[in-house]
Amino acid sequence: MPTLETGTRLQVQIIGQLAERGVQLRPLTSSGAQSVDTRAPTFNAQLATPLPNALLPGNQSGPRLALAEVIRTEPRLEVRLLPLPPGTALATRPATPSTPTSPSTPTVGQQDASQWLLRELRHQIPGARGLAGGMQTIQNTLATAIAAGTPPTASEARLLPAMNRLIELTPPAVRLTSPDSLNRHIQQSGLWLEAMLAQGVRTNTSGTATQDLKAQLLRVAEHLRQSAETRAPLPTPATTTTAPPAPTTAGLPPMGALAGLIEGMLKRITTLQLHSLQPSAQGDDESHPRWFFELPFRSPQGLHSLAGQLQHEAGRPPERPEGWTLVLDLDLQALGPTRVALALRDDRVSVHFTAERPETAQRLRAGTPELHQRLVGRDLIVGSLSVREGRVEPQDPASLTLRDGLLDERA
Repeated sequence: MPTLETGTRLQVQIIGQLAERGVQLRPLTSSGAQSVDTRAPTFNAQLATPLPNALLPGNQSGPRLALAEVIRTEPRLEVRLLPLPPGTALATRPATPSTPTSPSTPTVGQQDASQWLLRELRHQIPGARGLAGGMQTIQNTLATAIAAGTPPTASEARLLPAMNRLIELTPPAVRLTSPDSLNRHIQQSGLWLEAMLAQGVRTNTSGTATQDLKAQLLRVAEHLRQSAETRAPLPTPATTTTAPPAPTTAGLPPMGALAGLIEGMLKRITTLQLHSLQPSAQGDDESHPRWFFELPFRSPQGLHSLAGQLQHEAGRPPERPEGWTLVLDLDLQALGPTRVALALRDDRVSVHFTAERPETAQRLRAGTPELHQRLVGRDLIVGSLSVREGRVEPQDPASLTLRDGLLDERA
């Protein structure tokens, strides 16, 4: 059995459905390819959300296979079941001699990949909340709780440190100017949480990601659920007088508002993860994978976000070497909307700035000589440095998806 922690995702077979939204699950084994092992141990869990239509009995041929996401572990194990990414489920079923698959014939998984992504995006995008705005609300909530001076309850005593941990994970702007620190914060942005947990299971090492943003958001969400259950009043007999509700402690807003905020931030990270799957899932050139991420950071003016898109080009030697492209967007009060596009290929780097404000473009041009010297100091060949004044068009994948008609805004 893999270690089951909040945020863990694993592929399972649905053995049966139990009373009160319970399910019996069996984890799939991995030995080069996923396979159903009837000798593997089973475990019971509660469903945190209803089963998707694709997982209802009769809607899958062969074993019912799903992706289980652990929502909470205490006081009971709760999971959310999702359809497996298209193509994965096919690998778990033995091929029949009567239906050979031709390499030139697209599989069902390839045909359904786009539809699966669209379904997931339709579920995530509407409730997504920006990470910077969410962090600002959490910071304000903590400040209000401290100012109130009211002793927290036992459950809130666990919730407040978890919320404070989120603020601690939000780096000051100066840390994002260091290459090593920027690389570390991108890795801890939540985009690769499930991959890190899966790697920990395969290598029998701890899968706990104490520095990962999504993992800590999931911990806060779990504490919120526990706190809400603690606050829920017990049913009283009709003959007794109902006691007035207990006052809110620690100066916290209603649990439902905080839970909605955290859920929206989780949806935002999940949306970026889904968009990062699109190139391979939609059958594009898999040698050009892209990753979308968002990094909240602190400045004297408040909390802001650095939105990024990282792309890797495997290259086709010798005519086209391997390359990387990084595009960063930010909007600071002192600079306005600004974009930085960096391209690295064969130790040759090119950097291009786009700024909407003329004074910002002028400041960037004045700093290009120093930037040139720093790049050379890192043993890089400078291909080009340029600064232009112009509109910074939004590159947020969720905004582009909405604009391209994923959601009908007239509905």
